[in-house]
Amino acid sequence: MAKVVKSDEPLPQRAEARKAETDQIRDTMAKILRVVFLVFAVVLALGAFLVAAHDNVSQDNSLVKFVLNFADTIDGPFSRHNGIFDFHGKNGDTKDAVVNWGIAAIVYLAIGRYLQRLLAPKSTR
Repeated sequence: MAKVVKSDEPLPQRAEARKAETDQIRDTMAKILRVVFLVFAVVLALGAFLVAAHDNVSQDNSLVKFVLNFADTIDGPFSRHNGIFDFHGKNGDTKDAVVNWGIAAIVYLAIGRYLQRLLAPKSTR
């Protein structure tokens, strides 16, 4: 004869299975967030390189335009035109992009790492 459980508590096996599923989802989401912030950092670094190589790169290329526009969109307070640092003189625009976007890339990497550690279950860290 089967044993009847009269408690509202889930069976231990179900609880373990739910915890494993939740941990897997949290780990996957943490990795996705980390990759997204890594992509942001790479786009900013690539954008800074493209600004620095302005004379050697076709500014009419659609990929170059996309990278620069995307970097301008995600740079936040580290804008190359109105950022924290504002250089003047020879190569001022290049210095603005390299310094401000470089800092923004580092900030994105740090935020991505922090969010991954915050979201990931303790067993997978």
